[in-house]
Amino acid sequence: MNENEIIQQLEKDGKYKILTKLESITRYQQGQAQTPRIGIVLDTETTGLDTAKDKIIELGFVAFEYDAGTGLIYNILHEYGGFEDPKEPLSDIVKQVTGISDDMLVGQSLDEQNIISWLEKSSLIIAHNAAFDRQMLERRFPQVSDNNWACTFNDINWQDENIASLKLDYIAYRLGYFFEGHRAVNDAQATLHLLTKTLPESGKLAMAALLQGARETSRRYFAVAAPFDKKDDLKARGYRWLADYAYTDNRGNSKKGVWSKSVPESEIQDEESWLNESIYAGKAGVFQYNDIHANNRYSQQEFHA
Repeated sequence: MNENEIIQQLEKDGKYKILTKLESITRYQQGQAQTPRIGIVLDTETTGLDTAKDKIIELGFVAFEYDAGTGLIYNILHEYGGFEDPKEPLSDIVKQVTGISDDMLVGQSLDEQNIISWLEKSSLIIAHNAAFDRQMLERRFPQVSDNNWACTFNDINWQDENIASLKLDYIAYRLGYFFEGHRAVNDAQATLHLLTKTLPESGKLAMAALLQGARETSRRYFAVAAPFDKKDDLKARGYRWLADYAYTDNRGNSKKGVWSKSVPESEIQDEESWLNESIYAGKAGVFQYNDIHANNRYSQQEFHA
């Protein structure tokens, strides 16, 4: 009995689920893409979770060729992994989570030329938590702040696919594989592998679903000068408080702090009607907004109305 027959025998009655260990892959799809594009899956390890202050200590990415029409992934074009010395000791929790020690970082620097050259030629940069990785990357490499980004955490509707946890290792498990995680290149490889899988409920290719989500327009609203007694209504509707958001009110006064929410294009009309009627008591046009596309989504640019 060969390996495949053993796996089929174990899984046929539903008592067992066999996971495949992710190994190095150089090509996913045979043939040639009809509308070829270069994508990059990227991951960072950092000194902490503050995108405004913390530093990248490891960056890994996988560059690959994909078809913009179908989402099929073809060749692996390039892989990079590198350390950078943050010039400060790592916390115990960072050492524990990443497996990176201070000694591994001393004197290390990221290969800027290599990184920037691949970022500049890519049509799309992908991360599993792009709201974090994009902002960390743009602080370190501001010259690539106009790239298009997509997020495997947010741009695929995992709830509709009956996948409850959005942790990368859990999604991998549900899609039939496992990997050694919490290092930048490994996580980038695992995220790319995810995109080659068929989603369990919709039957869509994960990369095709990601591209569909990334191409959608959304609008981020800023409920400036919202009455204080409306804060519970805003919170209940999914708005979140942005303490550092600065704006000028209709009287020319400088203000700081605002309730904000992003909605898909299909919900724009309903959202504006709700703001005008429920928050501003019929005073139209008080709120501010920013239209969001792949080139500013998950960036600090998203929050500049």
